[in-house]
Amino acid sequence: MIAPTQLKKPSNWQDFEKLCKLLWGEIWTCEDTIKRHGRQGQNQHGVDVFSYVEKYGGYCGIQCKGKDDYTNAQLTEREIDAEIEKALGFLPKIKLLIFATTANKDANTESYIRQKDIENREKGLFAVDIAAWEDIVDQLERYRTTYNWYVNNCQFKDTTDIQVSFDGERDVTICPEYVRTTTRYEYRELSHFEKKLQFRIESLPLLPSLYGAPRKIDKRWCRLDIRIENIGKTVIKTPKLIVFFRAEDIVKIDDHFSYCGGWCMDGAERAQINASREAQREVFKTHKNQLEYRPKSSVFVQMDHRDFHMSIIPADGIRKLDLIWRFLCEDYHKEGLLTINVEPKIDECIKTIVVHDKSELKSEEVSITAKIIEE
Repeated sequence: MIAPTQLKKPSNWQDFEKLCKLLWGEIWTCEDTIKRHGRQGQNQHGVDVFSYVEKYGGYCGIQCKGKDDYTNAQLTEREIDAEIEKALGFLPKIKLLIFATTANKDANTESYIRQKDIENREKGLFAVDIAAWEDIVDQLERYRTTYNWYVNNCQFKDTTDIQVSFDGERDVTICPEYVRTTTRYEYRELSHFEKKLQFRIESLPLLPSLYGAPRKIDKRWCRLDIRIENIGKTVIKTPKLIVFFRAEDIVKIDDHFSYCGGWCMDGAERAQINASREAQREVFKTHKNQLEYRPKSSVFVQMDHRDFHMSIIPADGIRKLDLIWRFLCEDYHKEGLLTINVEPKIDECIKTIVVHDKSELKSEEVSITAKIIEE
């Protein structure tokens, strides 16, 4: 049997959250009713795990906080205050909120928790408590079912873990470009000569361009550089990353793939080029708001990383959106969110329209449209 002091901390938040669910399911004698709250990305109101507990005559919640053991990270007072404030919105109202953390015991943190507990009780609110890693290990000594699960599932296996980021960052700022056009109408009477000249110009036929229509580029498109890192201790095989956005958050998504359509080459040459492009392709748009990254190299060794890019047009008026990702491979999966902040760049343009009929005069008009350039 592993000595309690030798128990390793969970290597990822999923294992820690499941450990808390199983352990407090035993402690509160509610193994069949204790649940994880909602799914990742939803507002959880400061509660990750909850159950009705007969001992307390109401619902109790657990806020699971994983902390980096190497930097000796601790819960901050700001974190504690924020989670307590969020938990006020949990319905039905809870009787107890426990901060379960992988951080080591800390006298200052425990003192602050006791103060918040007294404050809440005096206001008629839920009690507040903390369980540091040493406290959790002590409980594991008493509750053997959870202890056996943890030892057999989380102690002796090599841990698989990945990290998804915007080239190393968990959030990024994009700047779609727009034009704010102020249109003003101005009346000017045509001279007799100008009227004749205008008639002749309008009668001329339009000549087609010898070079075809110019290519139009929508400057709302914003590029996102995605990085996947193998931060675990195992080799990952046949990985795939699914990336998607809420349909209302974006206008379009682009996987940066296109087929060759050159009119100046014969069909066989064009087909050969397209077959080569398809063979090297790694990013696939699968829905209007979703794409998949399927790297050609199916083996992903420890400390290695993969990079790919994509582009989106964010919905007009949105200031923040989530990139939701799901990583899949043999015997492992993981989900998460990345944050995209939107700061539109707006160019000012004044347009004057000269009219020669007073009935065509209008009030000043202001419109905001996508910035389109031609090449």
